[in-house]
Amino acid sequence: MPSNLIKLDLQAFYYLTKREFWLALWKEISGDDCWGMAARLSFYFLLAFFPFLIFLSAIIGFIPIEPGLLDKILVEMNQFLPERTYTWVRAFTLDLISHQNKGVVSLGILLALWWASVGFSGMVGDLNRALAIQETRSYVRIRLLAIGVTILVSLFVIASGILLFFGDWLIQLFLQRITVTPYPSFQAHLAAIYTVTRWILIFIFLNIGMQIVYSALPARPLPWTLLSPGSAIFSLCWILGSSGFAVFVNRFVDYEIYQELYGSLGTLILLMLWLYLSSFFLLIGGEVNSQVNLFREKLGRNAAQLSLI
Repeated sequence: MPSNLIKLDLQAFYYLTKREFWLALWKEISGDDCWGMAARLSFYFLLAFFPFLIFLSAIIGFIPIEPGLLDKILVEMNQFLPERTYTWVRAFTLDLISHQNKGVVSLGILLALWWASVGFSGMVGDLNRALAIQETRSYVRIRLLAIGVTILVSLFVIASGILLFFGDWLIQLFLQRITVTPYPSFQAHLAAIYTVTRWILIFIFLNIGMQIVYSALPARPLPWTLLSPGSAIFSLCWILGSSGFAVFVNRFVDYEIYQELYGSLGTLILLMLWLYLSSFFLLIGGEVNSQVNLFREKLGRNAAQLSLI
């Protein structure tokens, strides 16, 4: 594997210890209107969410792995979605199983790919604004780049999903098929190691996926590193924030209030809030990387000026 693909820029995390970095970051978040941009991104991701469920429910119907596989996937989603939203999404998805055909699979994956790529193409301008650079590429080139980034990011998100949704099932299947005679406790130790490393691997896959977004989309691509402050902050914020949002809604929010205000749309409102939160974290990661890049350039200019004195 080329060394530049596994390059770690640990020095970039040094800026996160500076108070002025966080003050500048907050100023940029407000100045670039990340709050409004997150609303726009969440709309596109909402349009991609349901086609993805159609694709997921249809494709699982053609994979004879286990009858209750879809139920296991949906149960894991309960960790990140409020209870009412999870119940609604589960009922919606299970209802789609009765309409499985190849046309549904094709339509689902095309619509999910299209709307997600529209969201990423919208991020091009957001990242350019954060980096204070002008866009010089054509619309067609940006759209093709966004589609390519969407596909690559999807691969790492799917890898994270496999660990999240299928991880326990896969490790049990593996343990049933392998034994080490001189090592009678091998299975127990391997299961324990997997339990510890599972979330670490999910974090790594999410981090790589987001790093592709932050490195490839701007008009002036940022240098590739396997781990950047922005992608690391997004991964941590999304895992902890989504779980925290679900716990908060389930324990402290009176769902009856949502029903009185929005009627049957109350559940959809909660789903949109979760997508908005995820989109906001995605933009924050880009802003963090942009600030690190600006601080590094400023430090380089200062060093150059000192060398001339």
